[in-house]
Amino acid sequence: MGHLTRQAAVALQLTEEHDATLFSMSLGLPVVLRLGLRGEYCPSHERRFFEPREWESYLKERIVLLARELNASVFVFDGVAPYLGIGRARAEMPDVRFVWLRRGMWRQGTGRMLQRSSYFDLIIEPGDLAGDADRGPTTGMSDAVRVNPISLLESADMLPRQEARDELGLPHDKLVALLTLGTGRHGEFAGPGGAAAAELLEHPDLHLAVTKWATANKDVPMPDGVTELRGVFPLVRYLNAFDLAVSSAGYNAVHEMVPAGIPTLFVANTATRTDDQVARAMRLAEKGLALANRDDDLEGVAHATRMLLDASLREHLAEAASSTRDTITGAADTAELITSDSHYNQPERETIQVMIGLQRDGRFRQIVKLLLGERGTAFVKRLLGRPVPKPTNVRSTRLLITSSVTVEDLRRDRPVEHILPDTSPEYQAARRLMIRRYYTVI
Repeated sequence: MGHLTRQAAVALQLTEEHDATLFSMSLGLPVVLRLGLRGEYCPSHERRFFEPREWESYLKERIVLLARELNASVFVFDGVAPYLGIGRARAEMPDVRFVWLRRGMWRQGTGRMLQRSSYFDLIIEPGDLAGDADRGPTTGMSDAVRVNPISLLESADMLPRQEARDELGLPHDKLVALLTLGTGRHGEFAGPGGAAAAELLEHPDLHLAVTKWATANKDVPMPDGVTELRGVFPLVRYLNAFDLAVSSAGYNAVHEMVPAGIPTLFVANTATRTDDQVARAMRLAEKGLALANRDDDLEGVAHATRMLLDASLREHLAEAASSTRDTITGAADTAELITSDSHYNQPERETIQVMIGLQRDGRFRQIVKLLLGERGTAFVKRLLGRPVPKPTNVRSTRLLITSSVTVEDLRRDRPVEHILPDTSPEYQAARRLMIRRYYTVI
């Protein structure tokens, strides 16, 4: 949800003269579209409906078809891994400006994808409240325009305390704690979530609310007396309902909780691929804006949760955190940058040749994989410490073709071809032609 939520925050800051459409691989797209935005879903390579080389070609075609249908002038990518299909799409559409919304705070040793910066005419780096602790590979680069932190706080109307509690079904006569560790590896009541919940449930004058994201795959039983907040989005709208929180330390969570003035314990996920949550959380604690702990230190999580129950500490944290609210202008800053002509690299189109070379590199890798065979390729990946993917799903399958998707549709183990509603007959025909080429439907 993180990348998608930032995109939505920027889209909501665009003026009425600009028309934004989300194009997302996130299962959470139907949830975000409740904000009044429109968007089209595209299955990611992780769904394994295609071989990797096929998927890159599929992605390129999807981007090109949609951009031409919308007469798009700008394509904005938010992510840490610009796909080869994006580079190929840009090579085919030199009249469209390509922007990389590239968050900082990368973990050290994770900068391999930065070589694909040449795909883009403009790189924008959203600020981070803990940015002075960033030691990752982007810190030594000067290719990005830096803006203030991005958050849905810029667009969301936060409900007053009592109204927010009424809508969420929370009591008015107790302290209310929020437990929101996202869709991480531990779940709501395992690992650090369980350690925090055990401390919070010891206090009869405190009520616990736990988020259950719409995209989560498993249902976790709630203890007695706990309110499950299922599919509440955007959560930022309801933050005034809570007196304290135990939260993940991801970018979006931090830049909602802290500026909203919620006394928070941030639990850093130590297993993220790129995002340095440990550095972010610990720096916030050093600044006195929050408490922090690692997710592999359960005793530390329990101790920090007990500290958060101290009223004087919460008051101090809330005052310090709310002072950052005025810095949350990154979505508006980004909207202004992408709709202005002044910051784009005008236009160094020789980089297209670089991308064509990268396409050849991709074909070379495929040839090597063919020579090694499936087992040989898997063996080499294990030697290099890289993950070995599971077998690709069979494409002869029942296929859902729809102009309206739900999270339940997207979670099923079958391909979904989502066609943006209210598009031209030519676009719909081109998409159906694509479907016939990429799928064998039974």
